[in-house]
Amino acid sequence: MSQYSDNKFDTQQYDDARPTYPKGFYDVILSKVNYRELAVDLGCGTGIVTYAIAPYFTKTIGTDPSETMIRQCKRKSVDNVEFLQGTGEQFPAEIAPDSVDLITAGECAHWFNHEAFFKECHRMLKPGGTLAFWLYKDPVFEDPRANAIYHKYTWESSFDHNTGADFEQYMGPYYQQPGHDYLGSLLKEKPVPAELYTDIERVEYLLDDRQRPTRLQSTPLRIKKNVSVQWFLEYVKSWSAYHSWMKDHGDKYDVAEAFTKELMSAMGWTLDTPITLDFETMYTTAHKKP
Repeated sequence: MSQYSDNKFDTQQYDDARPTYPKGFYDVILSKVNYRELAVDLGCGTGIVTYAIAPYFTKTIGTDPSETMIRQCKRKSVDNVEFLQGTGEQFPAEIAPDSVDLITAGECAHWFNHEAFFKECHRMLKPGGTLAFWLYKDPVFEDPRANAIYHKYTWESSFDHNTGADFEQYMGPYYQQPGHDYLGSLLKEKPVPAELYTDIERVEYLLDDRQRPTRLQSTPLRIKKNVSVQWFLEYVKSWSAYHSWMKDHGDKYDVAEAFTKELMSAMGWTLDTPITLDFETMYTTAHKKP
């Protein structure tokens, strides 16, 4: 995402505002890894996943196309961790083909060219090596009124709502496509190619229209957060669409603050009000065919 490469992008704010993943989820991923010499974390961002898996491997490399993100990662020094610029479609030249035991991609696989991504990961993994990627989509509030306001600001255009403004007031049109739609579907349109991988497993956690889990089975990738409205505001400010909108219209007002104020007005919240957010998730694991 180009906005994350902007030198003015606040990587520390991004790191603080983003959800993290349960330890039990990492345990499930690690249980599928045959050897633990080298792990590569794609789209590493500020290193959330990279640092979490590093203790389990001889060496771990985080890659990201954003130099800004890589600089943030390098502020923390860990002996067996290295950060390099690279993409999901082209690994850095320092990583040899057929050398990687685990490739991870947390909350970034929807942006990839998927045909190139699956081929490149197959090229870089050892025979039997593990590919693991996962996504969480929009947070779901407990009250459907809040969900309707959220959807309006993140998926719709103000020009369809006859607000009277001569500029786009919502962030939906500022998301890069088709990545945003792929996130909304949890990447159902891009299955792992069976000719390259085996033991393919996809696990979803979904909610129904009453904000209840649609399946009785649990998932290790459960992200349910009890936070404040202030935390939610900072989370919105970490979005790529927010930064794109602010580049165009930030001289008018702050769209994240306008979004949050509308939520507070409709729901009777303040910035200190505790709220619960439940994220729909998907994770996929597979092994490279020899």
